[in-house]
Amino acid sequence: MKTTVKQLTAVTLIALLLLGGNGYAKGTQAKASSQETETTLQLEKWMTDESVWNSKSTFNFEIDQETETGLSLENWMTKAETWNLNTNFTKESESMMELENWMISEEIWNIENKTGETELALENWMTNENVWNR
Repeated sequence: MKTTVKQLTAVTLIALLLLGGNGYAKGTQAKASSQETETTLQLEKWMTDESVWNSKSTFNFEIDQETETGLSLENWMTKAETWNLNTNFTKESESMMELENWMISEEIWNIENKTGETELALENWMTNENVWNR
């Protein structure tokens, strides 16, 4: 039953879209209230200047072949001390954890004997429409 209703709804929507999209609109061109005329184009000197448009004269695109120096091994590259990272670290020793009085105090950790918080009171500003709807 649900499937039939869904299919019928889908077919109806598609049909409405197709019918609505086939409308014929008249007068699609914008109508100008006054006729504007374009001025004639004038040829200026920079438009025909060869130095402006000749890319080789303004930009040097010639590619120069770069040469690299040969690779060579340096002393630090082959030294064992440079790459042995274990020698750079010193082992730290930690002291044992000490228990302090506040860590084992019954007054701090005994939650059952603590008095509860005071109940929140509803104040006028909390329900005032002028405060919240500005």
